[in-house]
Amino acid sequence: MTDSTPEDGEPTSFAEKTKNLYRKHKGKILAVGGAVGSVALTAVVVIARNAMEPSVPEDTEDQEQTSATETTGEPRQSPTPHLRKLAEGQNASEEKKAQYKAETGDDLAPGTTWVHPPEDEDPGEAAA
Repeated sequence: MTDSTPEDGEPTSFAEKTKNLYRKHKGKILAVGGAVGSVALTAVVVIARNAMEPSVPEDTEDQEQTSATETTGEPRQSPTPHLRKLAEGQNASEEKKAQYKAETGDDLAPGTTWVHPPEDEDPGEAAA
């Protein structure tokens, strides 16, 4: 049925073959073209929206907690005792050195301090 030469013996041109193919498969071609166009339009819209929105760091939860602490003016409380490294040139107080020695039996390393939550505070409240 797809003869490369019509009845008159002349070869069919490329343009004629293309026109015949389009007429034969017009519905399928329009459906595929519509689907591809829809996907392309959706991709363009998503890319445009992402480009307009400000980027949000992945660790926004940590930043929100820090900023909330800074706005209250109260120091952040840790629920468990721990060592904290001090800035260069700073040393722990004698009270902290004695508290660390009493609780652990070891001497406090230079450049560190012993951080201990208040005794009267519930650990759940300190974390909140």
